[in-house]
Amino acid sequence: MPIEAGGRLTGRSGRFNFGVLNIQSDDEPVLGLRPTNFSVVRLKRDVLRKSSIGGIFTGRSVSQRGVGTNEAYGVDGTFAFYDNLTINSYWARTRTDDLEGEDTSYRGQLDYTGDRYGVQLERLVVGDNFNPEVGFLRRDDMRRTFGQFRFS
Repeated sequence: MPIEAGGRLTGRSGRFNFGVLNIQSDDEPVLGLRPTNFSVVRLKRDVLRKSSIGGIFTGRSVSQRGVGTNEAYGVDGTFAFYDNLTINSYWARTRTDDLEGEDTSYRGQLDYTGDRYGVQLERLVVGDNFNPEVGFLRRDDMRRTFGQFRFS
């Protein structure tokens, strides 16, 4: 896919990290590809001592499905308490013009890594129509619940 133009801006300002990416592709008649604009915006803020919260937006002006556009947006957080307790989570949704319902994904994970005891709990859900076309999705339509307990 030929690229006409693009730009990237990343940086840090105080407790904020940010990134912006925009690329415009040209058409490729032999492959049937139309000119498409790709956009990504990411903002993350440090909170507490070792924690952060963030948000992301991605957009594609021509969906891979050939009809309409594709967008994804979400929020995430990593919260570290003391030296051995961490909570990771995210929630995301996509919008594709010809897909409706089951377009959400979320994850919650708790890790406690003490010397004597350890606990890891996780819940991950990816809807059947969760479709982030700017990015990568290993597998859709899945639910996973995981628990692990350790005594040393």
